[in-house]
Order: sequence, then structure tokens, then C-alpha cells
Amino acid sequence: MRRNLTSWSLWRIPRPAVIVILCIEVVALVLPALDTHRITRAELQTAAFLASLSAVYSAITCRWERVRRALAAEEHPRTTPNLLASWSFTAAILLPPLLTTAVIALAGWAEWPARRVFPGARPHRYIYSVSGAALAGFAVHLCTRLPIPPPLAVLVAMPVYNFAGVLMIMIAMASVREFRAMRKFLDPQTHYLELVTLTIGACTVALLHSPMPMMAWLSLPATIALQRHTTKANLRAADDPHRRPMNEEAWLLVSREVIAACPVGAIMRVDTTDPGAVSYLARVQAGCDAIGLVGDAGLAVLLTECPDTNADALGHRLRSILHRQGIAAQVAVAAKPRDGQSLDELLAVSEAELITRAAASRSASSGRPEA
Repeated sequence: MRRNLTSWSLWRIPRPAVIVILCIEVVALVLPALDTHRITRAELQTAAFLASLSAVYSAITCRWERVRRALAAEEHPRTTPNLLASWSFTAAILLPPLLTTAVIALAGWAEWPARRVFPGARPHRYIYSVSGAALAGFAVHLCTRLPIPPPLAVLVAMPVYNFAGVLMIMIAMASVREFRAMRKFLDPQTHYLELVTLTIGACTVALLHSPMPMMAWLSLPATIALQRHTTKANLRAADDPHRRPMNEEAWLLVSREVIAACPVGAIMRVDTTDPGAVSYLARVQAGCDAIGLVGDAGLAVLLTECPDTNADALGHRLRSILHRQGIAAQVAVAAKPRDGQSLDELLAVSEAELITRAAASRSASSGRPEA
């Protein structure tokens, strides 16, 4: 046990940063416990309702969350907004700090599988982010005590929640001297998704106060739709023609999750890394495709939500283009559900087709059948 603790990645960062992080986590734990508010049965029911929505959201969107985080891993893994604010913000408005922290902790526990994108995920970063959300929720709770009308308090609380959450992240970054990464917070796009999520939370507050409070469950499909849109937008961002292909680990992770989540999809394999082939693939990509390096010397393209007929047509077109450009390469296509249900099955089918096509090409070039 001692060996596991001493090897934990938290202890590998500078000691001043460890002290800062642990202090913030302790404060996030102690502040809600100091609240003397007597919890009512109605508040417990509201907390259970919001926690269940968070858990269902995580169960449904876990694959898409992993895709989004995998695509952001090399650029800004610590600034990825958390869509669970749809309910943690609502809890902070309606519930006492202790119940708000409980809702946030339960939501974080349900979302942990989505956070574990790569092997060796650092749990202390997630514990810290949950603590930051709890402190942001406490700041929102203070807004509800202001002598202003409740609707105005909700509007004031939205930027307060966002600012408090960002502040917690910036403190952690500053403690480990990651000052360059802090520039990301100067980009308005960084805060756009968070504000949309908080708007869903504000609407949930209004629905819970309406004559039909059960209509608040509509926040669940709204957040799921926002999650799906965000993932597709991140995939489109990976389609930059000047961007290098994804490394094999990242491409396999993204493709495995997307293929598993979509009823229809395909992959296209090309047994070359010729710059001409890469350039052409970047130009013909659809909005949600992603190019990666797979194998010792080959390219793979994820064709998101692409039916088999379209994938076959793309493969035929690519063979013609590469032949005209004098690039000696084989192209294989495998589609779900025709050739399999998982990425591993599609990779096996496409690998077999590449081998068959390569053997046929060698046979044709030699002018005699192979032994």
C-alpha cells in the first residue's frame, strides 16, 4: 500500500504545487461541512434527481466523452469543459453546500470511466477538478444569498461559477509553472461551451420551479445533444489539411469509441505514408473523419457514420487517384455492420484485403501466378 501511495503521480510534481492542490481540496471538503442548514426531504429528492441525471448522462455519452478528450489530449487536456455543470450548477442554486458537493462527487464518480482515456490516467487531476467544481458551487450558493431577485441571482451566478472554475484551474497551472497553457483561457471559444452548459442548468432551475417540475428531465437529452455536437466539432477540427495524421494510439482510441457508438461506420486503410497520399486524404475527408498512422507503414481513415456503399466508392476513387499519381499503394475498406461490429473486426477484414490486393498486384506485375 505504501509503495502505491509513494508512486502516485501527485507526489511527482513540485512540493509547493502539492501543498497548493491539497489545500484547495481540503477547503472544498471542509466548507460544505461547516454549513448548519437543516436538510429537508424535498432537498434530498432534488439531489437524488440531479445526481441520477448526471449518472445517466455519463453512462450514455461515455464513449463520446472519451473521443472528445482523446482528441484534445495533446493540445489542452486541462481546459476541456465539463458538461456535468448542467446539474452541478442547478444543485448549487437549489441545494445547500453539503448536498451540492454530494451531487458533484457522485457525478464525478460516474464520469471517471470517460476521463480514463489513456492508460495511466492521473486521478489526482480529476479529484482536483471535482474539488474545483465544489468550490465553484459554493461560490454560486453565496450568490443565492444576495439581496436580489432569484432570477437575477441565477444570471449573476452563471459567470461566477465559470470564473471560479477557471480560477481553480489557473491556480493549479501556476503552481506547476504551466503559464503557456494558461493563454487558452484568453480565447472566448474556451468559455463558450461552458456558458451554454450553464444556460441548460439555469433552464433546469426554472423548470424545477415551474408547475411541471418533472419537465426538468429535458436537460438530459439537451446535454446529450450538445455532447454529440461538441464531439463532432472536435473531429472536424482534426480535419485540418496541414495537421499531421494522429498517432496510432490516439487514432485507435478515437476510432474504437466512435465505431462502437455509431450503428454505421467504416474505416479505410492505405499501405503507404507517402506525402501525396496524406495530402489527398486530407482533402477528401468528410466532416467527422480522422486520419491516423496505423501499423509499420500505413494510413487509416475513420469514416464516421459512413455506410458501406459510400465507403466502397471512396476506396475506389482513392485507388484511381493514387494510380494516376504514380503512388504504389493498396487501399482496403471495411464497414460496420457489413464486415463486423467492432473496430478490431474491421481492422482484421481490411488487413486481410490489403494482403490479398498486394499479392494480386505482385502477381500481375510479375506476369505469373504466385506459388
